[in-house]
Amino acid sequence: METQRNIVLFDMDGTLFAGDSQLRFCRWVLRHHGWRRLYLPPVAACGILRGLHIFNTERMKRAFLAYAWRMRKIELEQHCRDFVAQEIIPALYPEVLERLRAHQAAGDVTVLCSASPDWWTQHVGTSLGFTHTIGTPTEDFDTVPFMPTIPAPGNNKGANKLVRLAAIGITQADIGYTDSAADLPMLSICKHAVLVNPKRSFEAKVPGAEVLRPEKNLPPAFALSCVLGL
Repeated sequence: METQRNIVLFDMDGTLFAGDSQLRFCRWVLRHHGWRRLYLPPVAACGILRGLHIFNTERMKRAFLAYAWRMRKIELEQHCRDFVAQEIIPALYPEVLERLRAHQAAGDVTVLCSASPDWWTQHVGTSLGFTHTIGTPTEDFDTVPFMPTIPAPGNNKGANKLVRLAAIGITQADIGYTDSAADLPMLSICKHAVLVNPKRSFEAKVPGAEVLRPEKNLPPAFALSCVLGL
């Protein structure tokens, strides 16, 4: 008799590794193309608009990608592959990677479902052998536009994850791994939750969840150093 396979959902940033991959990729690009620090003034202006609630989270994400403006698609792809191989894979939490490998060894369906752009999220999923990978998509381009367009239903966050999971036939899951309260909708379709370094307020919202607390090992002023490309 065939053993039933579990469906296991994984968030990415803060769950597989510490920190935000969008910040990490920004730093990667700026370290390779220092002149792209010129993107900082317009992004800072967009940040002010976000603070004034004129820009929503999705529009701010699109504006933040300005560091890659006018980069050719083939060059962006190469940067994404190198970034994942050289920075993301070495930064994985060993405890979470061990869980992923155990699920894969058991034949479970593993799904990487992240709000980060699928520019590099797809490479993470491929490198780690996920069954399915879902990131925030952008419309196709030959060179990166100033504010890449995100097709409906929009930024792959919150309830939008459920829409994209349903599109691949997943409306119920067995286990969900995440670090963020933004994934409460995703956890709502999971029988069991595993929280990775959750804030206490988030942990309180998911009674009975298993909690993992791997060491973060992020340098001081991580976000600022990434934005400045240091």
